[in-house]
Amino acid sequence: MAGGIVLYCIVWVYPYTHTHTPEVVDVTREDRKVAIYATPGFKATWRKFLEICERDGVSASHLVRVWVEGYVARKDPGNPQRPITAFVEGHEDEIKAAWSSTLKDLIARAEHLGGELRYADVLQVLKDQGLKGHMLVTRADSMCESLKKIGVAIWH
Repeated sequence: MAGGIVLYCIVWVYPYTHTHTPEVVDVTREDRKVAIYATPGFKATWRKFLEICERDGVSASHLVRVWVEGYVARKDPGNPQRPITAFVEGHEDEIKAAWSSTLKDLIARAEHLGGELRYADVLQVLKDQGLKGHMLVTRADSMCESLKKIGVAIWH
């Protein structure tokens, strides 16, 4: 990138193996580092980001990983082909398609709200889909766990 600067370099760390003891993993140099390039004008924003992370006691690396994981969860596998059974009411494929669609909608809503959702919001979305009682709460809890794994804060 002509005229750009490297703001951040991510080094992959492999601290534990199945024995839970530290071990050096033999990887090529290219496999261990990822650089984020930006224009020189972005440097002030990046420094402010690092200051805020330090003030809030959160790792900048963690936030970058959470954002990347969320982006991949929203975008992968791209435009998947749905089997015809996804349109058959009550079929397992329809349930999976509805789950995926609902999760993507909630992720988009959370992004709009700064990466946070209220548990009541998740419940309401599922109520609007016709879920009730025990199934509603079970599905909401499961949906919240999926959202938390990709970095969405859920407030009860």
